[in-house]
Amino acid sequence: MLIRHDLRLVFLHVPKCAGKEIRDVLKTGAKQDTCIDRFNFEYSDILHRHVDLAHLALDDLAHYSDFKYLKGYTVIAAVRNPYQRIRSAANEYYRQFSSSDEASLGRNGLTTSMLVTYARQIPYRHAQRDPRFVHSLPLTWFTHLGGKPMVDHILRCETLLADFLHVANLLGLPSEIMNEGSRKLRDCPEDVSTSSHGLNEDLTLMANLLYGQDFSTFGYEMRQATINNASCLKNSISLLEPQYTHSHSLDLINTAQRVEWHWGPSSQQRPASSLEPTRQG
Repeated sequence: MLIRHDLRLVFLHVPKCAGKEIRDVLKTGAKQDTCIDRFNFEYSDILHRHVDLAHLALDDLAHYSDFKYLKGYTVIAAVRNPYQRIRSAANEYYRQFSSSDEASLGRNGLTTSMLVTYARQIPYRHAQRDPRFVHSLPLTWFTHLGGKPMVDHILRCETLLADFLHVANLLGLPSEIMNEGSRKLRDCPEDVSTSSHGLNEDLTLMANLLYGQDFSTFGYEMRQATINNASCLKNSISLLEPQYTHSHSLDLINTAQRVEWHWGPSSQQRPASSLEPTRQG
């Protein structure tokens, strides 16, 4: 999260959506007393867990004093095709093991086996809000509070430079920021060789379940996929779409669509629906 008080501007850093580059551009010309740059990790006494300050989901950020600026300032964020993003999230996870792992990834790239191993852990790690897996949380967790959009302008990684310059011009940002944007920001074009960006059938299905609301809210195309009964992701996928069941029979209760409690009442999730992408619709 980046706050420019002098510009009355907030940048919400959605993980794996060119956030570091956009932060650097928006800090151009900022004086120390007018710019707040939330980054790195801390133990939160508010949330009682370790958090990544750069990537606070909005239901976490709502407990911090900085949240008030989302109501009075202009808010921008960047989004990315969910299929590309889950690959990038896995790459980030392995890259952070050590400098040698980072170098190895740079030479050899992310393998399908590594991506599957990462994806297999996602349901449990998301349920724990594990900061090591923050990069694969849904896009809308960083742009919406419940069903309410908290962002005024969305930048798309696929057309990042043009989107940034359009918004910067619309907001009348200083020319030095626009010039720095022209110099540093680059588009991240979608891989046209496959609609799911090299993910196999099982990984595509998992991405569909994780990011169904992201696809519909931000207008990305979702590829249809079915589970392979022999898939090593079968259990993880089943955790993301559990059937209605008794409360104490569930492994991960927060992903269940409907839960029946032993003394009679039941609780039920509302079906995920397309949201307005910004406060201006």
